Amino acid sequence: MLRFILIITTILLLGNACQKEQSPITPVIKNPVDTTDTLKDIIELGKCSCLKNDKFWAPKANAAYHPDRKDVFLMDVGLTDANFRTVTFLASDIPAKKGKYNVEYYKTWDAVNFIPQMAVFVAQDYDQLIGTYRIDTTRTDHFIEVVSFDSISGTVQGRFQFFTKEKNVTGPNSWDLDPKINLTEGKFHLKLQ
Repeated sequence: MLRFILIITTILLLGNACQKEQSPITPVIKNPVDTTDTLKDIIELGKCSCLKNDKFWAPKANAAYHPDRKDVFLMDVGLTDANFRTVTFLASDIPAKKGKYNVEYYKTWDAVNFIPQMAVFVAQDYDQLIGTYRIDTTRTDHFIEVVSFDSISGTVQGRFQFFTKEKNVTGPNSWDLDPKINLTEGKFHLKLQ
């Protein structure tokens, strides 16, 4: 028995002595993707994506010029889930030219002042408005950026970030609504209608 313990101890000691010295693990630091390079697309044409409360969200998106003018446009971005609940992000009064713009409290589509306005609306069964989210006016890091605008092809690319304050519940089916909806790392590439 003593011989057996001696053999096992010797094997363990030799095995430990024969290990190759390992170098410490060096973390790989990835450079952030530069989405301001207009030579490449931010995202595929006809697409929009962002993080909605830190979860990837790729809703359907449309963009259209103002009915009476071609120097501003709006984006209508939304998705309906399996419970027929539709979350729609609306950004209006966006200047149709390159630039990074601050965002103001949502008013109406009629009032053009070239300062983008953003809001999020939640509807149940496509027609019952059950929640409205407006910008958190205590924050100053909201923006929408037009990275490229092509008036000939009628395409626009850009980025956005939007933080809301507590929801304004407007309907009886408002159970399970998010207290806030924050849209970050947003990007879009759309054809203006």
